[in-house]
Amino acid sequence: MAKHLRDNVSRVKASSPLGTTIFVGLRVADVLWQYTILHAGWGSKLIELLGGSSVDIDLVLDSSNGQLRPYYKLVIFMSLCSSLKQIVTLLFISKQEMPPISAVIIAAANTITNSLNSIMSLWLFTSRVPTSDRWFDILHSPSVAIGVGAYLVGLMTELISELQRKAFKKNLANKGKPYGGGLFSLATNINYGGYTLWRAGYALATGSLPWGILTFSFFFYDFSTRGVPVLDQYLTETYGEAWKEIKIRVKYRLFPRLY
Repeated sequence: MAKHLRDNVSRVKASSPLGTTIFVGLRVADVLWQYTILHAGWGSKLIELLGGSSVDIDLVLDSSNGQLRPYYKLVIFMSLCSSLKQIVTLLFISKQEMPPISAVIIAAANTITNSLNSIMSLWLFTSRVPTSDRWFDILHSPSVAIGVGAYLVGLMTELISELQRKAFKKNLANKGKPYGGGLFSLATNINYGGYTLWRAGYALATGSLPWGILTFSFFFYDFSTRGVPVLDQYLTETYGEAWKEIKIRVKYRLFPRLY
């Protein structure tokens, strides 16, 4: 008996004003939530409530003006960019419907993941916060420098690949054809690979190497055992031989030359 594959997104192409509004609102709220976790001390209080030790408040907030120090502004920046990317994708790239329940679940999953990263950045055991406010010193930490680099590369890979596919689909001459050009010529699901990479980079920059590896492993496993197979099934049913030809030409699924 064939294994049932669960798809986390709808493949129906339709407008969904309510779901879209809910999703955009929740993704904007996520940035404010992450800011509150850091600035209001909620994350530190939770860590201490659970018996852990949080970083000194003076390393989080500048006592002279009450603002977040540069490292924690960087944490907020990653939350902000991830929200903006997903909002842009929904509003200007994706044609799939966004039912209200899906909007809540997807936004909540992203907020939970981001919140864990924010808390990890505050936990003394995992935090990469430097004692200096100079940007050079912040990026002097290998995990922060590599994490931010992986975050930016992954986010841009996901966004650019989806914009390339959008441009292909917009051309009426390509109606009914699957896309295997641009970055998708390197891996059939390179946008999933980009998402996995920026998620891992985000985690690495906020919670050290073990947290980054765990995050990467979680998303890589989910995509390779569920996300990619279910999308492959959908594309095979939709495009038939044309999709099979792309899979023969493009050897890799998530990352070029990874496996």
